[in-house]
Amino acid sequence: MLLFPLLSERFFMPTPEHVLGPLRASADPDAKVLVLLAEAGADLQKPHVPEFAFEVETADIAQAIANELSCLGLGFDVDLYAPAPEDANPNHWVVAKRTMVLDLPVVMELSAQFEALAVKHHVSYDGWGAEIVE
Repeated sequence: MLLFPLLSERFFMPTPEHVLGPLRASADPDAKVLVLLAEAGADLQKPHVPEFAFEVETADIAQAIANELSCLGLGFDVDLYAPAPEDANPNHWVVAKRTMVLDLPVVMELSAQFEALAVKHHVSYDGWGAEIVE
């Protein structure tokens, strides 16, 4: 019988150490996000649905980025979000997502591609995040 069952559940991480060790040793920002997800309870060996986000100034630029993301052939679903009239931030968002295992080399390659796409269109690549899959 566990004296502190909630405490033990909180510190259980389904991602094994052989996966976490190299991520913890990496200085890459994507590795740090993966470690945070694992520490929050994500099993990095299971598929997740990461969302990669771009913040853009106009609907035309948002559509251009969405078109380019679709042409990459990477299997992403792309959503466009226009600002609501009451929003303090007048920018549009482009969010690309797909189901995938969060493997560091793959995530790093996608981040590099998306950062280059943002530079090309003079917009902000806001990075990525994912809901936890246990």
